[in-house]
Amino acid sequence: MQDSLYIIGHRRPDTDSICSAIAYAYLKNQVQQKQAVACRCGPLNRETAFVLDYFQCEEPVLIKDVRPRTKDILTGNPVFVFPHVNLEDAGRLMHREKIKTLAVVRENTHKLLGLFTVGDLARLLLEAWDTDKKIPMDITMERIMTSTNIEYFDEDDLIEEAKQTMLDTRYRNYPVVDENKKFLGMISRYNLLAVKGKQLILVDHNERSQSVEGVEQAEILEIIDHHRLADMQTPEPIMMRNEPVGSTATIISKMYGEHKIAPPPRVAGLLCSAILSDTLIFKSPTTTLEDIKHGHENAAIAGIDIQEFGRAMFKAGSTIHGRTAEDLIFEDFKKFHLGNYIVGIGQIEVVDLDLIREKQSELLEAMNKVQGDKGYDLVILMLTDLLKDGTELLFVGKQSRAIEKAFNVNSKQKSVFLPGVMSRKKQIVPPLSRVLQ
Repeated sequence: MQDSLYIIGHRRPDTDSICSAIAYAYLKNQVQQKQAVACRCGPLNRETAFVLDYFQCEEPVLIKDVRPRTKDILTGNPVFVFPHVNLEDAGRLMHREKIKTLAVVRENTHKLLGLFTVGDLARLLLEAWDTDKKIPMDITMERIMTSTNIEYFDEDDLIEEAKQTMLDTRYRNYPVVDENKKFLGMISRYNLLAVKGKQLILVDHNERSQSVEGVEQAEILEIIDHHRLADMQTPEPIMMRNEPVGSTATIISKMYGEHKIAPPPRVAGLLCSAILSDTLIFKSPTTTLEDIKHGHENAAIAGIDIQEFGRAMFKAGSTIHGRTAEDLIFEDFKKFHLGNYIVGIGQIEVVDLDLIREKQSELLEAMNKVQGDKGYDLVILMLTDLLKDGTELLFVGKQSRAIEKAFNVNSKQKSVFLPGVMSRKKQIVPPLSRVLQ
């Protein structure tokens, strides 16, 4: 997958982030030759797991860090010999492949055993001259290879760390091995000059703090999002599609239509699920006519009833049995830079607010710990009741007064019910931003 195009959503991925990545990867693979791979940079929540299981779709590939690693610059097939190979055959192989360092590996496992270099060959020649003897060309690699103090890299070593090792040691070539020390190939300082970051398409976010680790070392080709514009920067112009709709999946559904490609039923099901999730079955104030249109169109292709499926999806995601307070806080948690302040906002959709109110003191205690450990100025948890069409807002932190000013409530209570408030993006972040900025 080294030459693939990675399509990835935000950290703490929700249903829109995951389903949009899968659906857009499918579309990309219909209209281009380069392989597109749907990815995620965090664990699935219960709602999303229910959706993928319902439509029998595989989880996106987990990638926690996109900084380039030694395995990313390996090219071609590895060249090696076994210990019983003689000097003549090894020399011919090195000449034919135009290589200066030859790996010697165990025959059955390809585990790295040693190295033989042109420097070793030169040493043998000089010793032969000094002693007036011929080099025995039938001598085997196991007798003349270097097998101790070998500098090598693990396949997951960061390129930036490999560069420093190369500066400190200055060998021509360095073997790369996997966790079992199986030889994978050679890299050199020359390889590092041409190293490129992974090619990414970001979906459902455009804020660096919400993106996969190492995004600054990747090559971002596109961003598709429905949130406010944030701080993601690119060295060159890219395709940026940002629309004021309720779900990133709505934008991607529109792109299917623009390419005159109908999504297969399982992909249509994912698109519909993401739209229903982000719009709270069209109850959120972020819902647009576009969301409703594409939600119904994809539901028809997938063969699902929107209300029935939506309720089942949210029920699967809202169960609190066996989940810690920290699990609930971070299930759908996003970090925002509002003015000079850092604000963390989590959201849980529930079908019965009374069940989760039993954990309120535990949740506030965990939120205080998160606020202290992570250095947030304000931590908020939205407990959104899908039946009552409102949100119980829990909040802690030095900037709790911002809640008082933004929503005209008593900030000392640490909890308030906000009727009609369903959206983090449209009803919580904007008023807070106005107060904090």
